[in-house]
Amino acid sequence: MTDPKLDLLIDRPTESVPEMVVRRIRQAIAAGLLPPGRQLTERELVELTGVSRTSVREAMRHLQTLGLVEPSPSRGVRVARLGSAEVREIYEVRDALEPAAAELFVLRATDEEVAELVEKVQPRPSGEERLQAIYEFDELLLAGARNSLLKSMLEPLHTRIHALRSLSVTIPGRHEASRQEYLDLAEAIASRSPERAAEAAHRHVRAAAKAALEAVEILEKQQPSK
Repeated sequence: MTDPKLDLLIDRPTESVPEMVVRRIRQAIAAGLLPPGRQLTERELVELTGVSRTSVREAMRHLQTLGLVEPSPSRGVRVARLGSAEVREIYEVRDALEPAAAELFVLRATDEEVAELVEKVQPRPSGEERLQAIYEFDELLLAGARNSLLKSMLEPLHTRIHALRSLSVTIPGRHEASRQEYLDLAEAIASRSPERAAEAAHRHVRAAAKAALEAVEILEKQQPSK
């Protein structure tokens, strides 16, 4: 019979070490701390993360399958550099999936989740805080939609899109337009209208795609070699 005073049970972690590395690197890419083209050597990643080479290698393989890193012409890997063709494909898929996420959020989210989502579109004092709020908005949207397959498909896209935001907001008027689009989406969600939410998401994604493509095409002309 087991001694009730002897409790040696260890809680199972929700993530493996490689999964934690993947999450941290995804966050750094989304925040712009690891910009497109940034070299990532195995040695540096071991030093930065404090984990084993085996865990780093496994994480890098997973990040490659997500399209977030790519082989470097020199050695190791680098943060993926997106051209106009890749950006167009990303936004085409986003336009097909994100309106569905908005619709499902309306149908499945609790009132508390809706209120939390709406709070994320309120004015923020700094650009960094605004970008963080958008990141959290997207996370909340996927969590409240309660569709694990949809989440697994959109999360990598969101990471790559967040990395593009600092570039697309350089397009004149884009920052103000994006903020209004998020306000419209939050209002449609708060009204509990699946149709309005889906349409607001469509409008936002299409406008964001236009700005991102314009910004990337400008960058490609400045840096023709990839």
